[in-house]
Amino acid sequence: MKFEDVLGKQVLVLDGAMGTMVQNLELDDAAFGGPAFKMLTDLLVFSRPDDLEGIHLKYLRSGANLIETDTFGASPLRLKEFDFTQIDITDIKAIPQGLDLKKSDYSAITHHLNVEGCRIAKKAIERYKTEPEYDGRPLFVAGSIGPSNYVLSKTEADLNKATWDQIVDNNYLQVKGMIEGGADVLLFETQQDILELKASLIGANKAFAEADKKLPIIAQVTVDGFSKMQIFNTDIHAALVAVEGMGISAFGINCNTGPELMEKTVEKLSRVCSLPISIVPNAGQPVSEDGKTCYKLEPEAMADYVERFVKDFGVSIVGGCCGTTPDHIRALSNRVKALVPSPKKIEKMVYVSGPQEAKPIDSSEALIRIGERLNVRGSKKVREAVERDDEIQMEVLEEVVEEQVKDLGIDIIDVCMDSNIVETEKVLPQAIYELTSDFKGVMCIDSFSVEALQTAIESYPGRPIINSISLEEYEQGVSKLDAVLSLTRQHHPVYVALVNGPEGPGQTADEKYELAAEIVKQAKEKHNVTPDQILMDVNAYPIGSESIEGLNFCAETLKCLPRIKAIHPDLKTSIGVGNLTNGLASKPYMRKVLTSVFLDEARKVGLDCAILNPNHYVPSESLTKSDVELARKVILDRDMTAFEELEQIAQTKKTGVQAKKIDYDDLSLEEGICQKIKDGFKQKQDGVIEKEGGKFPYKDKIVADVAQAIEKHEPLKFISGHLMKAMRELGDAFGRGEVSLPHLLKSADVMRHVMQFLESFMRFQSGVEPGAAIDYKGVVVIGTVYQDVHSIGKDLAKTLLENYGYRVVDLGVQVPLEKFIETARAEKADAIGMSALLVQTSNHMITVARMLTEGKFSIPVLIGGAPVNLRHAG
Repeated sequence: MKFEDVLGKQVLVLDGAMGTMVQNLELDDAAFGGPAFKMLTDLLVFSRPDDLEGIHLKYLRSGANLIETDTFGASPLRLKEFDFTQIDITDIKAIPQGLDLKKSDYSAITHHLNVEGCRIAKKAIERYKTEPEYDGRPLFVAGSIGPSNYVLSKTEADLNKATWDQIVDNNYLQVKGMIEGGADVLLFETQQDILELKASLIGANKAFAEADKKLPIIAQVTVDGFSKMQIFNTDIHAALVAVEGMGISAFGINCNTGPELMEKTVEKLSRVCSLPISIVPNAGQPVSEDGKTCYKLEPEAMADYVERFVKDFGVSIVGGCCGTTPDHIRALSNRVKALVPSPKKIEKMVYVSGPQEAKPIDSSEALIRIGERLNVRGSKKVREAVERDDEIQMEVLEEVVEEQVKDLGIDIIDVCMDSNIVETEKVLPQAIYELTSDFKGVMCIDSFSVEALQTAIESYPGRPIINSISLEEYEQGVSKLDAVLSLTRQHHPVYVALVNGPEGPGQTADEKYELAAEIVKQAKEKHNVTPDQILMDVNAYPIGSESIEGLNFCAETLKCLPRIKAIHPDLKTSIGVGNLTNGLASKPYMRKVLTSVFLDEARKVGLDCAILNPNHYVPSESLTKSDVELARKVILDRDMTAFEELEQIAQTKKTGVQAKKIDYDDLSLEEGICQKIKDGFKQKQDGVIEKEGGKFPYKDKIVADVAQAIEKHEPLKFISGHLMKAMRELGDAFGRGEVSLPHLLKSADVMRHVMQFLESFMRFQSGVEPGAAIDYKGVVVIGTVYQDVHSIGKDLAKTLLENYGYRVVDLGVQVPLEKFIETARAEKADAIGMSALLVQTSNHMITVARMLTEGKFSIPVLIGGAPVNLRHAG
């Protein structure tokens, strides 16, 4: 029986925690190849295969349908965290023939770990099937694939960065081994960066194509109590939208919290996820008892939650993560084995997504607006920021984004960097990457260059719109449709399709309809791109530009819309309306009236979406009736006398809609500075403040404001009375889930510019010579504890501390316990900070605290990580 045959038809039970079971074996260091490798439990595949088989059997005997391989960290990027030249292979008896662990051939080690890990699990299943208690239920090997410990998405934090190709290859090698080893299904779990997950799925598809065999995929991400993937603030719905069309069979969440904090996310998924849902909680929240981190949620209590998730929210796959045991899995299995996932009520809707939020492609209530201003070809401001001899003025592009998304309420923005001055293939992905660091909208990635579209979509953490495809020839014998879809369809974006053919754009309603029908046909038949992935752009021509007697471009466009909508019920229509009023830039009122009236007329006959300047469109009801009537004559009848009348009226009027935005100039100087910090508002500008005989260079314009503010405030009082208050308000908002971590880091970076200036100025006032040692607020020694290689939380803490003016001595990962204390003494540190992700390694924090007490070294100790809570700290 295949996994796909039972998925969704019965509730399937995943096994429980591998780490907890390995810890209970109480293996010595030799089983791992020495103490430095003790957290690489994947190596037990080579050293203790019988023990692993025993763990799998315990879970099978407890009622599990799927058993996970011991391969969570068995990928090249994870293995490179360990120096295999130092491994002790004395007690590693099952090293595959021909593999030399000490040579540190990470690709080869990856391959063999995954092959053997799957074979061990397969062997356990075959053995269990011979036991009298086997009840005939379907059993599967789930190849476990964890995150790489690197990130692809843009972040202000000092985290390990990887390239798209590195992540693709990382997972390709792991999946290749799993296919050979006999995995039935792949389990991508504990994923924290949606862009990394996208690249990982592409890597899996690469392995499938090579082996000519596709495995079903369960994709699980990790979220907090606000249903967010915390590092990048990705909402669970946005995460789902980003990957649900990329060939996965089920989607869900695992780890980080117990079932009690997952309920909000499970309920949300039940409303929007048409795929089977997988829920794998920890055994509650971790607590500290007698110096050990424990998970206290009893099996039956956990089963209460999970049974309700199945009955109320239609969950199809359940299991256990950290702290769960065979007893937990037995309780789950007993509760759900007779259940069928309840039907979910999912509204049929197409969504696109950005790094933080998902947005519907829904025109039932209003026209879908795509902001066009971030376009080198259409904006002088953008062009001057991009077409430069030195680096792009990214802060200018950020301002254009902010104006459209935050101030004008645009959910989707078009991003076009096409230029004959700069290399679009480099600039477009750079802009996409930089602008998504704290972005709540969705991007429409726009370029004529197919290569630019491909590299840009590999930099985008979500499901974008791609602009555009058409039947026009891209290169000899290849249409733009074929060129773009062949390189991007794996990402499952939505496409803007222009009604253009080999002879050019369609002009009449008949031509537009025929081209649209052929685009829909070819997209589906040749590339399996469905009509609900297409926004059919019906083309706008400048009013009055017709060269054929009696032809009215506006009327032809309006006539074609209902016919194109009838091609398929899921097909939506669009128009790049800016071209309609080409040549009217000096007459903004006329442009606004004609654009608004045309779009309202088009809405009546089936237009769903417009790519536009948001300032050029308002409901016709808000315009003067006589002006609307003149515009209708121009559009419907090609009445050029009415056009001239409207032109004369426009001479006396100014444009209407203006961005509603915070004007920092309307605030007091102090309020403006604080608001800019809270907004993370960057104004890149090199300059020098000359004050009291000193010179203080700066790189952000906010420093000039601060220099003015301390004319009437003592610097220390300004810091305590204003700046710290702003940062406290920001921190409180973060704690309430109102501010994202990316935004917090952005604000901290603005604060860093301010504090660097203030500290330099105060040092100058005190007579400290330039170049002398920096007077930090304090020194903090931080690191991830011994036997733990997880660094993301530690790196985030480092970034924030440095931005608040502390010197951070980063000891890295797998830090020996005594090194924290030795370094703190040597550096005269003000605090020691320790991070851990794993339950067992978090206990090292308590050991360090005891060592400090025994050594009579009094120093604050900061601890953080998933297993840590207030009780643990106490």
